[in-house]
Amino acid sequence: MEKRALILISKSPGETKRLGKKIGKLLLPGDTVALIGELGTGKTVFSKGIAQGLGIKRNLVRSPSFVLVKEYSGKIPLFHFDLYRLKRAEELNTLGYEEYFSGKGVVIIEWAEKAKNFLPEEYLKIELSFINENERKISLTVKGEDLKKRGILCQ
Repeated sequence: MEKRALILISKSPGETKRLGKKIGKLLLPGDTVALIGELGTGKTVFSKGIAQGLGIKRNLVRSPSFVLVKEYSGKIPLFHFDLYRLKRAEELNTLGYEEYFSGKGVVIIEWAEKAKNFLPEEYLKIELSFINENERKISLTVKGEDLKKRGILCQ
């Protein structure tokens, strides 16, 4: 069950990162964040904020565009997927992607729309879109009951 829970407007990359950091502080091992949006909408900036919220050093996180996944250590491990270069969703099978969803850490997937059939039953979907050069519309949707019960979008 999916329900639009929250729509926000970010007026700068700094605001986008701060929102990501707030959400990162609420995430638990086993949580998945699916980021969707055009190139340049702020998916990686949002990911950096989540990483900071998980206690990962500020400048460590970069877009893993030339590899499909990067792992980071923090108070909770982070598995950061970037599927931009993914040609077919089935390529995820060669990564053993299921292991990343085992509950050991938080999973962030940029370009998640490319692998929608591979997402777990429960996840936080974040769609970023352009309003203008500086502003972004950020739509947060929870899929699954556990995230709703935890009130992850009500904090």
